[in-house]
Amino acid sequence: MGKVPPPPLPLRMNSSIEQSPLQRIALVTLHAGYHHSSLALRSIAAFCRDEPYFDGLSIHEGLVKSSNEALFAELVEAQPRLVGFSTYLWNIQPVLRLARNLKQLVPDVQIVLGGPEAGPRGEELLANEASIDFVIDGEGEPGFRDLARWCLYGDGARERVSGLVWRDDCAGIHRNALQMLDPSQWVSPYSCGLGALDKHLVYWETSRGCPYRCTFCTSSTDRLRTASLAQVDADLAVFARLENKTIKLLDRSFHLGAEHTLQLLERFLATPDTLRFHLELNPDRVSDQALALFAQAPSGKFQFEIGLQTLSGPVLERIERVMDVPRGLARIRQLVALHKHPVHLDLIVGLPDEDAESCRQSLDAVFLLCADHLQLGILKLLPGTPLRAQAERFGYRWDAEPPYEILCHAHLSHAELMRFKHYAELLERLWNSGLARNTLAWMVGRHFDEQVSKLFDHLLTGAAQPLATDRVQPDHAFGLLAAALADLLAADPVAAQLLLWDYAHHSLVTGRTPDWIAQRLRAAEQLFRTFGNRRMPVLELGPEAVQVINRRRQQPLAAGRYAVWAQRDRKGRPAEVLAVDAA
Repeated sequence: MGKVPPPPLPLRMNSSIEQSPLQRIALVTLHAGYHHSSLALRSIAAFCRDEPYFDGLSIHEGLVKSSNEALFAELVEAQPRLVGFSTYLWNIQPVLRLARNLKQLVPDVQIVLGGPEAGPRGEELLANEASIDFVIDGEGEPGFRDLARWCLYGDGARERVSGLVWRDDCAGIHRNALQMLDPSQWVSPYSCGLGALDKHLVYWETSRGCPYRCTFCTSSTDRLRTASLAQVDADLAVFARLENKTIKLLDRSFHLGAEHTLQLLERFLATPDTLRFHLELNPDRVSDQALALFAQAPSGKFQFEIGLQTLSGPVLERIERVMDVPRGLARIRQLVALHKHPVHLDLIVGLPDEDAESCRQSLDAVFLLCADHLQLGILKLLPGTPLRAQAERFGYRWDAEPPYEILCHAHLSHAELMRFKHYAELLERLWNSGLARNTLAWMVGRHFDEQVSKLFDHLLTGAAQPLATDRVQPDHAFGLLAAALADLLAADPVAAQLLLWDYAHHSLVTGRTPDWIAQRLRAAEQLFRTFGNRRMPVLELGPEAVQVINRRRQQPLAAGRYAVWAQRDRKGRPAEVLAVDAA
């Protein structure tokens, strides 16, 4: 069960109960997690702020993994005339269930779906879902505004509502042309007081569309448009009053022209240090000037998400993705070497005509970049994308239900795809979690020919397979890892040092600690720390072990002895390291 969703957002002080039932409008979505909020719904509300129905408009947000009974009861009690649902891969099924049930209890309500999941599927949804009256494709602001005018007051013409998919009286289904908004028409919910600022993540956009044409992406046909610097400044003035927030830009690519990009970065740097900015970068497009700004920024000011997808030149050409691979990899190494801002890298398995060996080569090369997070995802054939239309040409078989993951293609079998799914689980549990990063980095470089896929194959063919297939607790994960690497640990003192170091950061010795680790930590010298009354194990680190550890440390260690106060014992705060004696 998820947390109870917050109450609907009243967009004006006067209560919707006082409104005429014909003027009540609800905007609704379901999130994957409690820390999310909907920029899309608030942008629609801001765009409609001067409409006569605005006072009757409310926003309702729930969770996908919740029953949402309270949210449903709110909608039924309000008896809205029009309800708009924002839909995505992760929420379309529960949204359809809500819509069906709402139509039973409020039969006169008009229900419209929008968002990237509904728009391209408009005809299919209207043909198969009687509870859905309309679908809006593309930008929701003008389409929803004009549809509300037509539904509530008979104002305008249904045939001219931007992106509207609708049925006529003879059950024919029609799709209206899209009318793209000029950036001068965008209305930011933040600068007009309607933005969601109560969550850790604050979603924001400085552009729409994308300069690239990657065939697997829903933005491949959406031309790039950028907000004015005046609008950016107005929003940043609101954000400057916040503390300890991450501003997550929804821009598909944070490359809006060299001069404009630098102007934005300089503005971000001028905000309070406790504000962080999450950016999606194309690494080969990061200029020397931008890199210099990242270097001068306070630690953690930026978070970088970089979608490499593949390193294969022919595959990149096939998906119409433009990237200078050598330059991109060099830039990532520089970003990681700053030791200041988290770097998240993405790879996709299952791109057209890419076989298992090519996917392994990309994974092995990208792992050596030592980024903070490496996500290995399976290709999804999203509705409305060019690649979905080309699926038969490349021999794709895929799940017809969201999230539309592929099952195989002409050059990649289902068994090979499952092997990469297991790789992805091992990455999540051992690397991305931080659980055994130093151990993995050393093992891959020293014992597995700099190929993380070889290490993973070793784990998957032995008793450690549950690491990729079962739900295992961290202590059990360390035990499986120690058992699978027992021969190497016995012969390699550096590997042993690093595995003990990784575990000591996770936990003090308890009854759940694996025997191999517990014996060595109990035998180590103990440093008593008066504050907290803890005995901390003292670990020996040689020069080679320190070299591995320092790849991820802002303040490098020297070879020597260190006591570690574990993260688990510090209630989630980072582990503390105390030098006992160091060279």
